[in-house]
Amino acid sequence: MLVGLPGMGMVAKNTVTTFIELLKPELFADIYVPHLSPSLALFEKGLVVPMERDVSLFKFYYSKEKNIILFSGDMQFGFIAMDNELAEKIVETAKMCGVDTIYTVIATHVERFTEEPKVFGVATSQELLDYLKSESVEIADSSMQISGVNGLVIEYAQRMGINGIALMSETAFPETLDIKACFAGLKKASELLDIDIDLSGIEKEAKKFEEGFKKYLKEMQDKKSKDEDLSYFG
Repeated sequence: MLVGLPGMGMVAKNTVTTFIELLKPELFADIYVPHLSPSLALFEKGLVVPMERDVSLFKFYYSKEKNIILFSGDMQFGFIAMDNELAEKIVETAKMCGVDTIYTVIATHVERFTEEPKVFGVATSQELLDYLKSESVEIADSSMQISGVNGLVIEYAQRMGINGIALMSETAFPETLDIKACFAGLKKASELLDIDIDLSGIEKEAKKFEEGFKKYLKEMQDKKSKDEDLSYFG
């Protein structure tokens, strides 16, 4: 099973969305969440707007061809009890479906932009870490925390006797869609899952992202140099 909800750099969500778009899996279940719907109320011109709380934002898809379950959702709650309950329900469903390993592909924040984001790995057992090493995945060997459902599902997987692997792609842009981090994570995930998908489209977007950022940096440097030159005459 591959799990992905919105989070840092939108890496987890974008990874699962890409697999869903390319594999065309079948929707087979959702999590009924009347009490897990967004904790907000909508108003229009002073009047409350009823929210459709019986519509689930959390869905399970299955690709028979690749024998993989994909779980996607449109939000995380940011509340301890609700995020834990959602993570538990995801893993309970995985266990009922006989899932062997749960994967997540998420972002890890770095201070500086990197042209080739590294992808680190953490897992629920030493055997899985050895496997990741054999697949040229660098192990995140320092103390760290992964917040939110994308990380919680790995802990709940261990509690319920399921293997869990989290791949962490470097991003310097945690508050926006980092397409380069997404591409790096997607590429490594497809290799580990042995699922050949066409990543040429997202690779092109990643290159455009890099070119745009480099252009922005050059413009900022040129502006700084110009300002410094003008200050000399001031």
